[in-house]
Parts: sequence; structure tokens; C-alpha cells
Amino acid sequence: MTAHFPAVVRSEAQETFSRLVRAQTKLWNVVDAHVRAGHGVPLTQLTALQVIASADACKVDDLVSTLQVTVGGASKVVDRLEAAGLVARVANDRDRRSPVLAPTSQGRDLLDAAAPAIDEALGAELVARLSNADLSSLNRILERLVAPAEPRPEDACC
Repeated sequence: MTAHFPAVVRSEAQETFSRLVRAQTKLWNVVDAHVRAGHGVPLTQLTALQVIASADACKVDDLVSTLQVTVGGASKVVDRLEAAGLVARVANDRDRRSPVLAPTSQGRDLLDAAAPAIDEALGAELVARLSNADLSSLNRILERLVAPAEPRPEDACC
């Protein structure tokens, strides 16, 4: 007996979402493999380390909001970075109850050393496939997607 299922009709937004997720997963896996092979750390840790290094007085909450992860996930990655000697919790001059995160010299060295591996992986997957104009357009689109939602003018009422 053959089961008959109704045809699934997907909207353009659903198709775009599906392609975006697959593209992100593919890119993540390629870059993660390069970083692991060359430097022995997963991309999750390196990405968190990049955020910590680029922020002034970074807190776990900054990782949560920047990386769109849970507090538990951010705390675990910070614990692993700290255990590996890549990040230190330091006193917060503005609020003694809440330490800030800072990359150690070993953490900064890792970021410097891993940058070429990331560029190599992205070069093969993005730069080789997309023009500079396409990359710029994609970057603008993705920036709008991660920015806080603003009402569109055509949605304004009265």
C-alpha cells in the first residue's frame, strides 16, 4: 500500500531560509575543518575568542547577543577558552561583581595564526564563487537580517 501525501508548497521565503541554512552549515563545516586541522580548536571557540578580542570589556552577555547563543552555551565556551589559557576573566573597573573577558597573549597569538586558515577556506568557498559585488551585496543583506527589526515605511499606519 502506497501512502499519498499532499504536495508541499514552499514559499519563496522558506526556500531562501532553507538555502541560507544549508549555505551557512556548509561554510561553517569547511572553516571549522581548516581551523581544527591547523590549530586544534573548534570554530565555536575561535569565533567566541574573536568577539572577546574585538569588544571592550566583553561579558558573557555580549557573547550571547553577538553570537545569538544561549547563556549556557556562551558560558561553556568561555570556560573552555579559559581552561585552554586563551581567555582570562579580569576585574571589571565599572562593576566589581561582574568580571570581563580578555584574550590572553596565547589567545591573541591563536587569532593571528588562524586568520590565514580562515581566509584560505573562505577564499575557496566564497571568493572563488562570488564576485566582489556579489560579496558586498550579500554582506549588506546579511547585515540587515541580523540587525534589530525596524518597521518598513509601507507598514506605517495612519
